[in-house]
Amino acid sequence: MAEQQTENPLDLWRQFITDSERQWNGFFKDVLGTDAFSTGMNTWVETSLTIQRMVADNLERYYSAFNIPTHGDLVALGERMKGIEDTLARLEAALTSAAPEIAARAIPARTKPRRTKRPPVAAHPNGAR
Repeated sequence: MAEQQTENPLDLWRQFITDSERQWNGFFKDVLGTDAFSTGMNTWVETSLTIQRMVADNLERYYSAFNIPTHGDLVALGERMKGIEDTLARLEAALTSAAPEIAARAIPARTKPRRTKRPPVAAHPNGAR
């Protein structure tokens, strides 16, 4: 009895994908490798950055006119707060190491906030409360 060789369908699919990738790579190499495409992309990026800069400047003026803090203002405030927290931590450490008995009375113990939110009341089966 002669054995029949059956072609694997995955081999056909693999060959299709390989050929397709080769064709797409050739197409994009031809299109994206041109000076015209490079010039057009450069123009588009410069235009996009110019528009972005104009929008940012206009938003800055708008925020200033309505006394709204900008992203830069909030970042600067966060950095200042971080500096203050670091200074306080250093002072607390220095106080604790210099005079532990005084520090124990001067530095309040950190506790978790009280839980004020209560869980919902279970519903009665008949819908009444």
